[in-house]
Amino acid sequence: MAKKKKREMTEDAAFEIALGDHPEWRHSWQRGELADEIPGEDGQPMSPLAHLHIHTVVERQLATDDPKGVLAIARELEQLGVSRHDVRHEIGAVIAEHIWYMTKEGCTFDEGRYLAELRKIVESHR
Repeated sequence: MAKKKKREMTEDAAFEIALGDHPEWRHSWQRGELADEIPGEDGQPMSPLAHLHIHTVVERQLATDDPKGVLAIARELEQLGVSRHDVRHEIGAVIAEHIWYMTKEGCTFDEGRYLAELRKIVESHR
């Protein structure tokens, strides 16, 4: 039986999807004028570029289902009524948390912990 090849997505292609999800930033990005920091929805400062890069990571994970199971979790969230964009934000929030933790603790990515956190999100929408 032939092994199914993973669907690859370049970082540039994933970043284009992220820009498509945030058209309010596209023109600033194209002109090289994207602000370093803006107020987020919660009023706290956020980096639009970091936000777009987190979207990029999510798109690449979903395209390859790597880590295995992330695509099924995204589909399940959508079946529970979470919008496509909000699915990316919910997964992205977990990614950002894991990046912060790995940086702070000097440890490597814990796939099991990551997927368990994503499962908690699914359960919170039930």
